[in-house]
Amino acid sequence: MRRVNCLGILVVDALSGPLARYPEPRIHPQVVTTSLRFSPGGGAANTSTALGHMGLPVGVFAKVGDDPNGAFLAHELAAAGVNTRGIVVSPTDTTPYTFVGIHTSGDRTFIHTPGANLTFTPADVDVEALLAADFLLYPDCWVLPGLDGAPGAALLAEARRRGVTTLLDECWGLGPDRARFEAMVPHADYVLPSLDDLRAIYPDRAPEVIAAHLLGLGCGAVVIKMGADGCVLFQPGCATSVPALPARVVDTTGAGDCWNAGFIAGLAHGADPVAAARLGAACAACGIEAVGGAAGVPDYATVIARARECV
Repeated sequence: MRRVNCLGILVVDALSGPLARYPEPRIHPQVVTTSLRFSPGGGAANTSTALGHMGLPVGVFAKVGDDPNGAFLAHELAAAGVNTRGIVVSPTDTTPYTFVGIHTSGDRTFIHTPGANLTFTPADVDVEALLAADFLLYPDCWVLPGLDGAPGAALLAEARRRGVTTLLDECWGLGPDRARFEAMVPHADYVLPSLDDLRAIYPDRAPEVIAAHLLGLGCGAVVIKMGADGCVLFQPGCATSVPALPARVVDTTGAGDCWNAGFIAGLAHGADPVAAARLGAACAACGIEAVGGAAGVPDYATVIARARECV
């Protein structure tokens, strides 16, 4: 089996809903929800968990605090089949934490405490262990100020030099930063961003214009994810649309991360990029039918069966 390593963030998500509105001091000081679930979150956690559910050898490289939340994340990831030896435990930082409000539509909003993500740097990474893989995913650009930009670009470049397939994604995080993102794009075989987020740094540009720009920077291919509108795979000289699959939307948290997991799983099993994108759509559809970033992702055979709806 081909191995995947994820370099990014681990977060404890407290997912609560359905949330009709947020409280307002002195006006509407309390709101009531009917459910609360604690779950691993963050791009590295969601994608590695989904890959573990699908049976792929996967490891995670991230930083947490020496606290109960950090121990919870390590336990939950290991239970999902994720190799956690790349997790660095800080004696001074807190484990990243997010309150996730799940709205009645299934959409979500976040209140985030970054904790150890702010101090995660290349000095915390065992580079030889990180690059002992067939695929390297950097899913959380704009959340790791000590790695985003030039440091992350150097890691991706070295991975690519060693023959590792590199993949880059982003999340809104601390705020979209075009310079840091574009420093990393040339060293990615696949760039997998969200159109909603890209519009913050490329306002008023159509997806095909954005993709042409990113391809011009030197990446191998671009997949622009557009939620319910599916995605478009841009390769030099061609573009292929892949629809989203029908799903009973419960919680869209981690939908893009689940898409990434399905796409990587497809590539790891020898699928071409278009077929892998269909597996991404299937994995995302499974993911949004349960509360939590990757809780709804099943085994690989079930994802393949779901992907047949995409053909």
